[in-house]
Amino acid sequence: MKIDCRNLECPAPLIKTKEALESLKIGESLEILVNNIAPRENIKRFLNTNEFSCEISEKNGETLIKTIKTKNLISPSTDGYNCEILPQKRKKVIFLNEDRTGSGEVGKNLLSKFLGAVLNLDNKPVAIICVNNAVFMTTDRSHVSYQVLKKLEESGIKIYSCGSCLEAYKLVDKLSIGEMTNAYEVMQMLSEFEVIKL
Repeated sequence: MKIDCRNLECPAPLIKTKEALESLKIGESLEILVNNIAPRENIKRFLNTNEFSCEISEKNGETLIKTIKTKNLISPSTDGYNCEILPQKRKKVIFLNEDRTGSGEVGKNLLSKFLGAVLNLDNKPVAIICVNNAVFMTTDRSHVSYQVLKKLEESGIKIYSCGSCLEAYKLVDKLSIGEMTNAYEVMQMLSEFEVIKL
């Protein structure tokens, strides 16, 4: 059996799926066609709850879900399924324009503490981008933030230093954390990820 649930208001696709499964004999197959995220996720969850495996294929914004009725529904209720799918959290990058937050030594120590706190976050940024004099942190082993950046790199966070900035400060050969990047790559990351500036 094949049911077309495209453009149907949620939860109609889920209810039609449930009714179709109830009408099928054990061993018969069902194909469900949807074109929205909420019905797709709800139908997947409903099939999983009822211990039915499914095969999913996507093409041109439409999803085809195939399953086989292997038993009677063990959890036929369609209550508790959400028609609003929350957007996934965007991944983040930290953009550092200075080697401090605020002025003087206090600012240097403060930035080091902020960066250290990143290690305890559940939702860690994917990268830290250092431009301008923030490149001192990736080149000067005595900098208060050097060891913190090293630990962040070891935790899987990518550390990038602006190549033009390294050249301007004559620090290219001193880079010892992360890798060198360029203006194009930086702008690509800033447009793709949510940006945190310290």
